[in-house]
Formats: sequence, C-alpha cells, structure tokens
Amino acid sequence: MLIEKKICASIPLIAEELASVEDKVEQALKEGISFIEFRFDYLNDFENINSILERISKYKKHSIYTLRPVTEGGKFGESDTKRVILLKELALAKPMLLDLEYNTIRTNDELADFIDNNGIRTLISWHDFAITPNEENLVNLIDKMRVFSHFIKIVTTANTMEDTIRILKLYRLIDTSINLIAFSMGELGILSRVLCNVIGDSPFTYATIGNAIAPGQLTINQMKSIYSLFHKKLI
Repeated sequence: MLIEKKICASIPLIAEELASVEDKVEQALKEGISFIEFRFDYLNDFENINSILERISKYKKHSIYTLRPVTEGGKFGESDTKRVILLKELALAKPMLLDLEYNTIRTNDELADFIDNNGIRTLISWHDFAITPNEENLVNLIDKMRVFSHFIKIVTTANTMEDTIRILKLYRLIDTSINLIAFSMGELGILSRVLCNVIGDSPFTYATIGNAIAPGQLTINQMKSIYSLFHKKLI
C-alpha cells in the first residue's frame, strides 16, 4: 500500500551512467525519498535490458518502471511494436508499478490482456504538453482511465495560475478509491507539484536528483525544504 505525502525520485537510465545508477538510488534513499521512477526510455540500446533489470531488482518493490515514447514527451523513438515487447519485459520484472500511458493501453487490447493476466500493477498516465483542459473533461478522462487501474497520473501544462488551481481541484472531484497523482508542468505548475500531496491526496509527487527531466520539476532537496516549512507551520 502506498503512503500519502511521499516523494518519488525520477532517475533516467543513461547508458554512460549505468555503472553509477545504484549510487544514485542510494543517494536518493539517504535523502529521504520513498520511491524510484526508473526512466528506461533514456536508454539507447536495449540488448542488455535483462542485466539492467537484474541490477535494479533489489529496488523493484519501491519502483515505477517507465518507457515513455517521444509522442508522449519521452525519449523512446523506436516502433510501437518494439516498445510493447519491452513493456512486457518490464512488466514481468514485477515493479511496484508499471507506468503505462492511457493512449497506449486503450488502443492495445493484447497488451491490456497481458497486463491483466499477469497481475501487473500499473500506473495509467496521461500528459498534455500544451494546456490544462477544463474540469469536466479531466473528470471524464479519469473515469475512462480508472477502467485499467486505480493508480492514475494526470499531468497538464499550466499557462495561468488558474490552470494550476484547476488541477488541484481535481482531488475534491473524484472518487476517493482512486490514487490520483495530478499536477501541472511549467513554472506556473511548480506550486501544484508541491501541493498535490499537501492539500490534495496524491500518494506521492515527483522530484529529481540532478537536472530536471520535466518542465518545472524540483530537486529532492528543494521539495523536502518546502515540505519542512509546511511541517513547521502546521505544528
């Protein structure tokens, strides 16, 4: 069971840095994070995928495995067929959660059946890199996404502060059985990355160890410092 008010550190798996990936994870754990997102889409060669999965296997019960395609803001640029094959390999490694885009699973019944038949826990994600849709559209989207999982990630782009407020209001508009991670990208969305599990009920939010891999992403230390200020104020 995931616990509220936690931080997930995103770690890109870059070929030149694989030797130090465990050091990065251990650093993140020492800094107080609870979960790790391994970004497999940063790899440029998947021939050694099994050895990489073995290397990080000791963290898998606290990990999210992500293979984001270019069309969804990721780095994986090969065919959909190749990506589905790799997604199945990641799934069979049984991480805490496998991040699957809503647009991927809703258009691939064979993959959906594979996930269901093998009892894979998924985080169904959806991104909008241009706008933040209105509340009605977002709630309707969540209702469609929950067919595949109770862990749902909605990430939009904040062009105004009203966009940021709208994404945070989602936590008061959805069924409480849904584990929703919802926030906005961009400078105006930074507030939502922090408040999504302060005034919202997000099971965790995302931060980075080094350079941001998404617009407006904060470092672990920045996120912890802000939460510390909230904690002192509330006490």
